[in-house]
Amino acid sequence: MSLRVRIALISATAVAIAFAVAALVTFNATRSELIAEVDQSLNERVEKLERAGNIVELVAALSPFDDSSRSPFERGRRGFDAIYWRFFINDGSRIEVGGNLPLGPEEERVIAGEVPFVFRTVGDGDENLRMLTAQISSGTVQVARSLDEVDGSLEGLAQVLRFAAVIGVVLAGVIGYFIARGAARPIGQLAAAAEHVAETQELASRIDVDRDDEIGRLAQSFNAMLAALESSRQQQRRLVHDAGHELRTPLTAIRTNVELLGRAENISPDERSQMIADMESEIQELSGLVTELVDLAAAPPPDDAHVEEVVMGDLVERMADKYRRRTGRAIDVSVDGTVVRGNVAQIERAVANLLDNAAKWGPVDEPIAVTVKEGRVTVADRGPGIAPADRPHVFDRFYRATRDRATPGSGLGLSIVAKVAEDHGGEVFVGDSSGGAEVGFILPTEDGPLR
Repeated sequence: MSLRVRIALISATAVAIAFAVAALVTFNATRSELIAEVDQSLNERVEKLERAGNIVELVAALSPFDDSSRSPFERGRRGFDAIYWRFFINDGSRIEVGGNLPLGPEEERVIAGEVPFVFRTVGDGDENLRMLTAQISSGTVQVARSLDEVDGSLEGLAQVLRFAAVIGVVLAGVIGYFIARGAARPIGQLAAAAEHVAETQELASRIDVDRDDEIGRLAQSFNAMLAALESSRQQQRRLVHDAGHELRTPLTAIRTNVELLGRAENISPDERSQMIADMESEIQELSGLVTELVDLAAAPPPDDAHVEEVVMGDLVERMADKYRRRTGRAIDVSVDGTVVRGNVAQIERAVANLLDNAAKWGPVDEPIAVTVKEGRVTVADRGPGIAPADRPHVFDRFYRATRDRATPGSGLGLSIVAKVAEDHGGEVFVGDSSGGAEVGFILPTEDGPLR
């Protein structure tokens, strides 16, 4: 069942319920009002008898009927103006005009003087009467009149209400359908766009948004999702292309050396050892490249489950101490009490890559300087520095300056630093230090530096 049909059915059902409640209230209120008018007319009749002198002499004048008919329920004598009487005189005699009226326990209580009066609706299934039994000074009187006119009015009202309900439900269903069709049109466009993207893989498709309601927000969110997917695909393709280019070089060198070892018969031990050493170096570089590719491609942005408060000074001191023990390099550390929120493992990886980069370019006998100040992590070396033309590109994937082509490395270390900073809402920077280069990143602080 389509959304439009469901909304139309819901609208029709709601209107039907509303009409049913309104009709029930209207019908009962009208019936109560009409019955009250009949009761008032009967009460006025009783009051007129109470004011009369000799009740027996007034009986003939009060009844407009042929006394030969003894049943007030005969259809031939029916009519709203027909009044039916019965009198119970205090001396025990009865006077009946217009036929016998029902006499039940309620009326017996009035005759016995237990209650002053009682109203009751009586009928034989075909004719309904409204009857009042009341005490007067000379005895007890029963007076009744037909409810034909009341029943006819109520039947007419019921027909009108039924007709209005049918018309209202139909109109509600039709109007609801057209409203639902208009409201569902953008959803249909979203569905069509999603199906088009699924079939064609064209992530550049967008939906025109000309409204600012919930459906408009849904369309905007869908466009944003497509833009994110398109950007992700482009980055994925670029990563695969660049990775393929970088992997091709060590693989080619390894294959060449293997082929030479397989074909050459008269290779000296020194040449064989050199070729094996070259292959080991290429394999080591290839292994590092694969590791960095996996880290770059698989590392997700930090989520709430892995985000915590990080004291940057403690983290940098810990990484510097680990690097000192592993490489024997001198590292000078200057930190403040900066606290950030982030993923500890990713931030450690970024600091480690900065230390690797500084160690690769800085002289072995010169210390690496690491500074942490108000969320800014700076790693400085005493190497040749970075040319101004290369600075905008040092954080690009696989970028290596012309003079660095012979230097081992994949060109991914600083791009990983940039990704970590971006995932944490920060940024990276590069500049000159005294006789070397400064590279680092800035992360938003948690309530600023601690003092």
